[in-house]
Parts: sequence; C-alpha cells; structure tokens
Amino acid sequence: MLNMDGSKPLVVLDDQILLLDQRRLPKEVFYYKANSVDDVCFAIKEMVVRGAPFIGIVAAFGMYLGIKATENKDEFIKKAEYSYDCLSKTRPTAVNLFFALDRIKQVIDEKIDILPTHKLINKIRATAFSLWEAQKEQDTAIGELGAEFLKTRRNILTHCNTGELATGGIGTALGVIKTMHKKGYLDMVYVDETRPYLQGVRLTAFELEKEGIDYRVVTDNSCGILMKKGLIDAVIVGADRIARNGDTANKVGTYCLAVVAKRHNIPFIVAAPESTIDRNIASLNEIVVEQRSEDEVLNFGGSLISPNNAKAVNYSFDLTDNELISAIITEKKVYTRYEF
Repeated sequence: MLNMDGSKPLVVLDDQILLLDQRRLPKEVFYYKANSVDDVCFAIKEMVVRGAPFIGIVAAFGMYLGIKATENKDEFIKKAEYSYDCLSKTRPTAVNLFFALDRIKQVIDEKIDILPTHKLINKIRATAFSLWEAQKEQDTAIGELGAEFLKTRRNILTHCNTGELATGGIGTALGVIKTMHKKGYLDMVYVDETRPYLQGVRLTAFELEKEGIDYRVVTDNSCGILMKKGLIDAVIVGADRIARNGDTANKVGTYCLAVVAKRHNIPFIVAAPESTIDRNIASLNEIVVEQRSEDEVLNFGGSLISPNNAKAVNYSFDLTDNELISAIITEKKVYTRYEF
C-alpha cells in the first residue's frame, strides 16, 4: 500500500500499477499497489476500482503484470491463461472487461510465434496503454455528441459514477455533463447517492466539486418528487452492458429512474463507448446480473444497521428495456433506434 498526492485513478510504473482506492474517497486519497495479477483481481472484485470502461483498462494492465516476469514461451502461455481466467471471473456483468481481455488475447495469439518473449511482453504493455488512450478519446467524443444533443436540457439527474474514476478519461455520462458545463449549457446536476456503495455522493460529487459544477446530492428515491416538481430536464446514466436491441444493464436503480422518467416524459439517456455494446446477446434476457454480498446492504460505515438475523438481496445491477431509453450515445453517434 502507498499514499500519494493527487487523484488520478491509475498510475503505471515499470513493474507495478497504483490504483486509487475508490472505497476511501472522498475522505482519503489512498493508492493500492498492485504488483501481480492476483492483486489486480482483488482490486476489481473488491471495488478498489469500478466503472465498466475503467475495469477493462485495469484488467489489461493486470494481464501485463501477470506475464511480465516470464522468460520463455511455455511459461508465458501458462501465466497468460491463468491471468485471463483470474480476471474474467472478477465482475461478470461489465462487458468492457471481456473486450479488453480479448484484445490482449488477440495480440498474444497473433504475435506468440512471431515475437520473442520480451518483445511480446512489451507489446502487451503498449496495448494496455492504447486501450486507455482510446477510452480518453471516446469519452471526449461522447461528451461532445451528448452535450449538443442535450443542450436545451439544463437540469440533469445522474446515477452512480460515470466520470474519470469510472473510465480513466473525462467520463461517459459525467463526461457529457462536464462538456455541457464547459459550453455553458448546464444549470444544475442532481446526484443520486447510489446505495449501497454510495458512488454518487462519494465519487460523482467529488468529481463535480473538482470541476466547479453546481450540484445537489439527492437520495435514490427522490426522483419522483424531483420530476413531479419540474426540476429535472433529462436523466443521463452510463452502462455496463448493452444488448444488440438496446436493452441495458447498469448500476441498480437505473431501471427505476427510466420508468419514472418515462411517466413524466423526460428524456432518459444512456452514454457508453461502443465497446459496451455486446453484439453477441440479443436482449436483456441474456445478461448476467451480478449479486454481491448482503453485508454491503446490512452494514453502513462499517457498522451493522439491521437486526442481527436480517437477510438481504443485493443485485449490483438492474436491466432497462430499450423502450424506456430515449437515446444511446457512443463515440460514433447518437442512436435513437437500436439494432446494433
């Protein structure tokens, strides 16, 4: 473990990566030192890092850590297979994880018989960096497209965290909000607290504060009264997986927002990179929804808040039907009809 100044979500050194521990924000800026693929698997699974695009980027560097010390092809192949297996089991809903892992695997398959081991290791490291740089460019494009699409909608509600901490760039849905602010299109952002990990009140508020954007934190169940009072012009969220027909998996609570927005005729927007679209699945019926420990629901701030014998259900994501989604914004275009 290592303390550092600053708040960049990822620092890459020669033989290790430093991951901003998002569980400790905003009270403490603390970096988790990952020296091995097992460290990275722990960091992803235990929410040291989160956000679908950022999970993919971190996993790519995890693959590098898993094979960096190999000296021959047999050892390389064995460690690469172990690393892929370990990382692929960390967060099953986020498709960007598998996009990044498969990109690294593609490089290995294409170069394993061509490059010497040390050059192949360097190639994997370079590929991880290229995925990160590509995400930054995609975020910027999403922000520009989204800001122009929503420029008459000056009061925005968002859910969870979809900013730099979730992507490594300016963010997807939060990147749109940041871009709207820079262009003078934005009046107010309403930030869902996002139980049980409180990514909204801890992380999104943290990023908006840094950007000087006016915001208000609201409870997750405030959407109805806010919309009924005319305080919300649009809802914009991210996505962890988008099916071929536009059905979307995202942080639990998203579906409730979409339903209430539909009731009030308020645009409900999803912002995500093209890599979040899983063209191998037809609809939400094929999306695996992760369930996490019930302790996350029954405890708050490290203290039990329920009766001792209470049980909980803790779906980390929910599923939103395409008919509830007004538009899906990627780095390529604004989709209003979905058949990817």
